[in-house]
Amino acid sequence: MYKRSPRWQKHVVTLLGNVSWEPIFSEFDASAVDHTVWVDKREYLVNSSYRLNLWDTLRRRGFGIAIAPSRTRPLLLDDLCMLAAAPLRNMGSANTHIHSRWNQISDALYQQVFTPSDTTVHEFDFNAQFTAWASGLRYEGHRPRIDSRFDKPDPNPYIVCFVGASVRSRRWPVKRWIEFIDLYRRHYSSRVVLAGHTAAEVEMARAIRERTGTESIAGTASLLEFLRWVAGAEAVLTNDTMAAHLSATVNRPTVIIANGVHYTRFSEYSTAGIENVMTVYPDVFNRMRKRSARVSYNYPDAVSADIASIKASAVFETLQTVLNISSSAIPHG
Repeated sequence: MYKRSPRWQKHVVTLLGNVSWEPIFSEFDASAVDHTVWVDKREYLVNSSYRLNLWDTLRRRGFGIAIAPSRTRPLLLDDLCMLAAAPLRNMGSANTHIHSRWNQISDALYQQVFTPSDTTVHEFDFNAQFTAWASGLRYEGHRPRIDSRFDKPDPNPYIVCFVGASVRSRRWPVKRWIEFIDLYRRHYSSRVVLAGHTAAEVEMARAIRERTGTESIAGTASLLEFLRWVAGAEAVLTNDTMAAHLSATVNRPTVIIANGVHYTRFSEYSTAGIENVMTVYPDVFNRMRKRSARVSYNYPDAVSADIASIKASAVFETLQTVLNISSSAIPHG
């Protein structure tokens, strides 16, 4: 969008990006920018030499303007990199950390600050609003999409279960996944394929596979390979992770098992006009939401027992609903 914008058409556009997403960016979006600088976030946070080298690289590029689109912007990463680059101009989104003082410090660093029309708007809509504000061009779609046809990694029908999440309070436990797979197999003949990336997710997949005999690509599939598995799946079940966003991007029927943290931003897809992605929440969260309406629900508000309380039967019923919606209204592709 930025390279096509009359506002920036005479500028050289450089992306400062998370190296985790480099394979997908290089495959589908490389033409969107002129140059890239990739950051290993884990290395950045623990290695001072790595940080200094990155900051030196940014300073030497001599950027005229820096645009910081992150909605929740880490001061130690996004803001310090912006300061290191020392651009003549800068613009960014109003920060949304739970600590208001951090947001005040962060926002004060920027000459222009974007505030969305609704602080509870879904991330997809926020990204579209910010891009329109920063570039002058509006994204016409109602969801991100990858315009590509994928070869299915397996011609036989299957569903993908992405187990685990970055923090324990967001992980549906192994016992529940096993219960779901047993229930699913009583009603459907399609294969179940387990997926995951981190060491914790690989271990969860191993434990589930031992009990159920399911196939697992956890820890072995690259990000691009995983995307192809997702694109070819009859449905995707996942905790609130990047797998949910990838699945929505390739228009797959998706069930998210979530604890409710930041639900308006990441798991309420219907508010963004996406009907074939549905979320199952714990009863304790559903009761809270009835009392409080659409309010922020932050990490300190959730514990592991919340998501563990979600029953396999509730997830299975939601999957059936999503599959019915998709078969009647949304074509594959």
